[in-house]
Amino acid sequence: MTTLARAVFVLLVGATFAAFFAAQRIKGEPAVAQVVSLARVFSPNGDGRKEVNRFEVELRERAEIRVDVVDTAGRAVRRLAEAAVVTPRQPLRLEWDGRTDDGERVGDGRYRVRVTLRREGRSVIVPRTTLVDTRAPRPRIKRITPGPIVGPEAVPVQIEVGSVSRRLTKRGRVWRTDDGDPRIVAELGPVEDSRTLVWDGRVEGAPAPPGIYLVEVTARDRAANLGTAPREVPPRRPPRGRPGLTIRSIAAEAPLEPVTAGQKLRVNVDARGRPYRWRLRRVGTTKPVANGREGPRQPVELTAPGGDSGLYALELTAGRHKAAVPVMVQSRERAVMLVVLPALTWAATAQVDEDADGIANTLDAGTPVRWPRVFDDGLPEDLLLRVAPLLVQLDRAKIRYDLTSDLDLALSRAPRASDRKAVLLAGSERWITRAYGRRLRRYVTEGGRLASFGVESMRRGVTIQRNRDGDAGRFVRPTQPSLQDPFGTRFEDVRSTATAPVLSLIEGDAAYDLLVGFDGALGGFNVLEESALPGEGRGGMLAALGVETAIEETDEVPDELPPEPLPALAATEIGAGLMIRVGLPQWAGRIDEDRQVYQLTRNIVDLLRGTEPKIRTPPAN
Repeated sequence: MTTLARAVFVLLVGATFAAFFAAQRIKGEPAVAQVVSLARVFSPNGDGRKEVNRFEVELRERAEIRVDVVDTAGRAVRRLAEAAVVTPRQPLRLEWDGRTDDGERVGDGRYRVRVTLRREGRSVIVPRTTLVDTRAPRPRIKRITPGPIVGPEAVPVQIEVGSVSRRLTKRGRVWRTDDGDPRIVAELGPVEDSRTLVWDGRVEGAPAPPGIYLVEVTARDRAANLGTAPREVPPRRPPRGRPGLTIRSIAAEAPLEPVTAGQKLRVNVDARGRPYRWRLRRVGTTKPVANGREGPRQPVELTAPGGDSGLYALELTAGRHKAAVPVMVQSRERAVMLVVLPALTWAATAQVDEDADGIANTLDAGTPVRWPRVFDDGLPEDLLLRVAPLLVQLDRAKIRYDLTSDLDLALSRAPRASDRKAVLLAGSERWITRAYGRRLRRYVTEGGRLASFGVESMRRGVTIQRNRDGDAGRFVRPTQPSLQDPFGTRFEDVRSTATAPVLSLIEGDAAYDLLVGFDGALGGFNVLEESALPGEGRGGMLAALGVETAIEETDEVPDELPPEPLPALAATEIGAGLMIRVGLPQWAGRIDEDRQVYQLTRNIVDLLRGTEPKIRTPPAN
């Protein structure tokens, strides 16, 4: 190696060491600009929590700076400071509300702070990022233990929350949804580092009563976003997960079709693993025709009572809890008149949560309904208030009848005027199939005699799906009420009055047999469903009772005549048959109290059966 080469080598080694030590000195010095207290995550979503990210910009030396927020691509989204003078002792305090220069909220994602030294003409992007996160967590009830249906005794209920981190803070609320408007009955949590909320099964210190409950869960993430499921109670859409919980004491599957006298009857009972007692009695009597005691998880098996057709109540008792279901028994001997019970409506409105979403599945709610149907309360209100009093009067008058349900008729091809003289619809058949409605109209037009004692009847449609054996299925696709029924009768809304108006003959013949024993004025009804045949079809009206429109006495000539009164009770000739409609929901409850109501009821039954009406004396109770 020459002397020159040695000299060049020494110089290069010296320069390398000098550069290394200079670099080490620079690394040990503080950065030109630092951002202090920048929140790692915030949520500018308008909920009042972690809306703004507040931080400070510190400089090593005095300088005039510009501060921008940039996205991951380095594009500026918001200028926070322009020509701000900062010294080492006076950091610049800034805040960012998650908005762009145009006032729009930025998209969720990571952002950095860029500091520009204006005189030096260079920029520093601070490595630390902040995360804009406005997306709320989406919790759901994954599982309820011991199950979606629990017994009436208070037991700890564990609610497992899914779809969120176990680290998030979680709270819960328990709603009662089947007893009037939904209301909160219990508050749960908060819990952290867990996915399980626990409810002790109590409401105001006592075991929660039987009913349908919904568990609402909320979770707050590190950005303070709050997620709630379901978002509203009752939910407008099917909620995620299975938030429903049913507390049940004792329940049974009510048969929706009649059983023939003398045949075997089996009723499945859920007593929550406890023994129970049962008794069967005819509606309107107190003495049971059969009774027994069954062990846990055993059904009721009995022989249907013989004799005349009738409606029975199967009453169940487990401890202090009770339930009852209707049982229709059809005599082996045929009668002139067929009484139809609205069992489909009873089932369709029973409060049962079939899919564990915390909301009862009913046709009123527009959800499909399974049948046979569980009844876990008393007998349906329509049965107690309207159907039972009517059947009791028929039984006391010793009027024999056949008994069936609207479901049974909807699944068959009955009734036909050629083999059935009289049909009495004893309650409110709120939903019917289109085919059943057409058959009823054909039945009347071909000479049948039909009476309806229910309001809001035969104006809503439903589709019945059934299994291969025809003993189970679903009611689906319920419709909204139509303005008219299959007979072309147009209806007004059911109306209530402060005082009971007087009903009198407003159309037809006062000598018509329907009005035998009627003194011309009927009071005591302040709830009415009035109706009329459409257009010019009023010529078939035989007799109609309604509320006469009061005309104020004045010397002035009125600009227009008052509207014609509409019938609340009417007998109409339709084709070759007779249709009688009672649009007074309080009617059956007054049969025992009002002589004229009893008389008119007997007149209706006589007209159906082809018997000449006459003045009757109400039988003793």
